Amino acid sequence: MKILFKCFTLVFIIVFLDGCWDRTELNDLALITAMSFDLAKDKQIQTTVQIIVPQNQGGSMTGGVSGGAPKKTTVRSEKGINISDALSKLQRKIPRKLFWGQCKVFIFSEQVAKLGIKDEFDFLVRHPQPRERAYMFVSKGKAAESLELFPPIERTSSEVLRELADLQIGIKITLEQLSIRLKGDAEAYALPIVHNLPKAKSAEPFQTIPYIMGTALFKKDRMVGQISEKSTRGVMWILNEIDEYTVTFAMDGAKELVSLKPVRAKVKLLPKIEGDKWLMTIKVKAEGDMIQNGTALNPMNPKLLKEMDQAFQDDVRERIKLALREVQHKNKTDILGFATAFHRKYPKQWESNKDRWDEQFPMVEVKIDVNASIKRPGLINAPGGIPEDEVQQK
Repeated sequence: MKILFKCFTLVFIIVFLDGCWDRTELNDLALITAMSFDLAKDKQIQTTVQIIVPQNQGGSMTGGVSGGAPKKTTVRSEKGINISDALSKLQRKIPRKLFWGQCKVFIFSEQVAKLGIKDEFDFLVRHPQPRERAYMFVSKGKAAESLELFPPIERTSSEVLRELADLQIGIKITLEQLSIRLKGDAEAYALPIVHNLPKAKSAEPFQTIPYIMGTALFKKDRMVGQISEKSTRGVMWILNEIDEYTVTFAMDGAKELVSLKPVRAKVKLLPKIEGDKWLMTIKVKAEGDMIQNGTALNPMNPKLLKEMDQAFQDDVRERIKLALREVQHKNKTDILGFATAFHRKYPKQWESNKDRWDEQFPMVEVKIDVNASIKRPGLINAPGGIPEDEVQQK
């Protein structure tokens, strides 16, 4: 009986073992690193994918595109009535199965963004393969052009964008964060804008990189405006996304400049409702280390250091004011989190006013409270590069 029981158990286990009958070998996969969406001439969606070329991944990463190192990626494109239709047509032209596990970048062209990204976004969050931590961008011009570049340092142009996003030199947003903000109280969000750097004269064709500059503003699924790089910095202050950032400011409007890095900041949004008035206090506490002193002031003098601290505070305040003018008053798009702050503190008043938030947001009175200070003068005390008798000590 024991032998019979063991035989029965063994047969039972063998029958229900899945094994590897449905496995897909790596050699059968086309690894997608980035995807872009453009509008075709016939109003269909032009879908472009950047695919890794497996046999070219070894060897040196330097050299020219045509005569030096082999191309690390290739680009394929197809159009359709929607993304699913375009990808099904694209699969016919690729001998390997499309695989999304390495796709870290999605780029919408400005034209597509202004018409609305609802359909594209639905595909990205519904399909099981796209990564929720992939970064989202809007391109200035045709989005596919950023995928056709061959950077001289990184392996792919998508990797360049991912590295730049991680450096937090601009607004950073993932597919997961975008999904959350679309369902947020304001239904507004911002995506970084991608430009293509003109190639150097000595570079091979397409041997350059995409870079991030400026921010696209969205209400629901449509792009409604954009702000400059300088305004973007102010938005990042308000969103508390300043992380080891460089700040350069002038003393009393003079040409002499002071630069601080790293600058660390903590920002709080403090909402308040008084009768019919909606008030918001932006409280900023920032500090930084001096890396360049273009003035004749000696920062070791407490009085002069206080003047520098004041100039630092004024600069931060002006950056935030510029962002408020562009976002709150010109574009009237709440990407700053004001709606969430009011909803959290005043849920009853929010329920009564949420349907008219687009009208209420520009009328919110904002107070900016900045406490900024310079913590360290750097490796030297007195200004370098000028005679000691020219240094202002008092």
